[in-house]
Amino acid sequence: MKRPFYLFSSGRLRRKHNTLALEKASTDCRIPDDEDTEGLPSQTADGPRLPFAVESVDSIYLFGEIDINTKLVTFLAQQGIPLFFFDYYGNYTASLYPRQPVVSGRVRMAQAQHYLSPKKRMVLAKEFVDAALFNILRVMRYYVPRLPEPEALALQESCEQIETERGRIAACPDVPTLMSAEGRARDCYYQTWPLMLGEAVAKKFPFDKRERRPPSNPLNALISFGNSICYSVVLRQIYRTALDPTVSFLHEPGDRRYSLSLDLAEIFKPLLIDRAIFKLLKNGEIQPKHFEQRLGGCYLKEEGRKIFMAHLDQRLQQTVLHRTLNRHISYERLVRLECHKLVRHLCDPKQDAYQGLHMWW
Repeated sequence: MKRPFYLFSSGRLRRKHNTLALEKASTDCRIPDDEDTEGLPSQTADGPRLPFAVESVDSIYLFGEIDINTKLVTFLAQQGIPLFFFDYYGNYTASLYPRQPVVSGRVRMAQAQHYLSPKKRMVLAKEFVDAALFNILRVMRYYVPRLPEPEALALQESCEQIETERGRIAACPDVPTLMSAEGRARDCYYQTWPLMLGEAVAKKFPFDKRERRPPSNPLNALISFGNSICYSVVLRQIYRTALDPTVSFLHEPGDRRYSLSLDLAEIFKPLLIDRAIFKLLKNGEIQPKHFEQRLGGCYLKEEGRKIFMAHLDQRLQQTVLHRTLNRHISYERLVRLECHKLVRHLCDPKQDAYQGLHMWW
């Protein structure tokens, strides 16, 4: 079974005959990208060599300083394996994709037509937001009966506020208004995190509001890192379909970004990232020591990123009984199915109208 590989060590990734090998550096003295003015290769790959079969690789995430060459890129392209690059601070920076394996001019034209039609675009944009808020409410309501009465009542009031914003979705006349409603709902959601995390965790990880560029405290840093991973997970599944990742409906398409992954990630962040954060913090697996302050912001250290990725990888393989297919489907496969649902809607919106994933478990 193919799976993603997460490489945190520095060194050189190379093709070895018809397989892959990571030649690690014996010493890892990385410095931030913005402090490296020479652009020289990483440390000498004089450490142990770790081979792994290319047949087992779905994608590769590069968190360390790893050198590659054109022979490796060609080999990965032949095998249909994408590379995802992250900088010193764990921010997603770029993707290296082979030629798209599934190509459909019909889907591409339908996707563009739905974007260019304000009415058709709003149908999809509203579904993305509605599903995202539904899943947020699902996460919040899980904690309502598990909290003491004062906290439970406060959380229930926040649920009602978000439900009110969700009820306004149908009347939104355009995308900016829709995104404003979603923004208000998310602000309300993030304000409840100290309640859901509990007093002990909230003292270790104080959190007032969501701040992104740069994240101001450990919890904001953890959310930012998790969300960037969620975007790449969604992008990996989009790549397996005929969808164009640059043409989106909720977020405005732009240069140098795969905005469709931003659309679909809204649905899956509560399920994949937020739940993972709650579990890791409540279990004490991630501690304040796993963060560092640099350049006016807070960032997750390598040890913390390893813990998060190990947990997320397990979560992606976790299965749930699908109500329509009547078989167990992994969380990762749910993302792929969401892409296929979108393809069917684009090709025949009357027969296969898109409805975003609503968590039922």
